[in-house]
Amino acid sequence: MAVVVSDGPDAAVLADLLADDCARRILIETKNDPCSASELSRRLDTSKPTVYRRLKRLREHDLISEEIQPVTDGKNYKVYQAQLHSVRLELTDEGFEITVSRRERMADRFTRFVENR
Repeated sequence: MAVVVSDGPDAAVLADLLADDCARRILIETKNDPCSASELSRRLDTSKPTVYRRLKRLREHDLISEEIQPVTDGKNYKVYQAQLHSVRLELTDEGFEITVSRRERMADRFTRFVENR
């Protein structure tokens, strides 16, 4: 799924988010395997509050997903996985155009399959 964001406040916010080192490292760490915030904090050697702030911003832009990981002792926790596939920045006559491609989650693919039957 690709989303085009034309030059403007949304494009600037997205560009600012992707320019953030911590946000980029979170996306890299969660590209292939889901990770908890605690694990991300440890891997990135960054405080948990910083990780949670970046996760919140990434979720606001649908660049990362959040799922509950059930545990047998009843203390479930959340894991995060990158949904970003690619970003393309293009200079146009009107300004910049950012195209964001997101990975499609299995549940979304299944819903689309069922709805298109």
